[in-house]
Amino acid sequence: MEYTIVIHYVIIVIVREAQMEEMKLDSRILGNRIADMRISRGLTQFQLAELTGLSRVYIGYLEQGKRCGTILTYLDIVSVLGYSLNDLVGGSYSNPDSEFISELSLALTDCQGDEKEMIVRIFREMLKMIRMYHRG
Repeated sequence: MEYTIVIHYVIIVIVREAQMEEMKLDSRILGNRIADMRISRGLTQFQLAELTGLSRVYIGYLEQGKRCGTILTYLDIVSVLGYSLNDLVGGSYSNPDSEFISELSLALTDCQGDEKEMIVRIFREMLKMIRMYHRG
């Protein structure tokens, strides 16, 4: 199952890289979309940086269009935010994680505000630990 997801993302990366090159997307447009996605998730640049392993300054440069990231950088950012590369470049591809996200959303419906905040904090800490384990 895990390999299927990886293969799926590799195919998406290849296709999206070709489309991005073909479309010659303006880095400011991509940056604005990343900022919109981040804000819609209620994250600061610092929080997004922690979740992606990128620096806050680099996130700021991407959002301002002062830097153009690699396709893998964009993939990491949109994945952390629960979006797809297609969402970033303006297409209509559905997020392969949408069923998972829907299940999480449904599970959180009966939680109180403070419980939701605690779950988000725990999730972020677990994600950091998982990434440290895979890097180390």
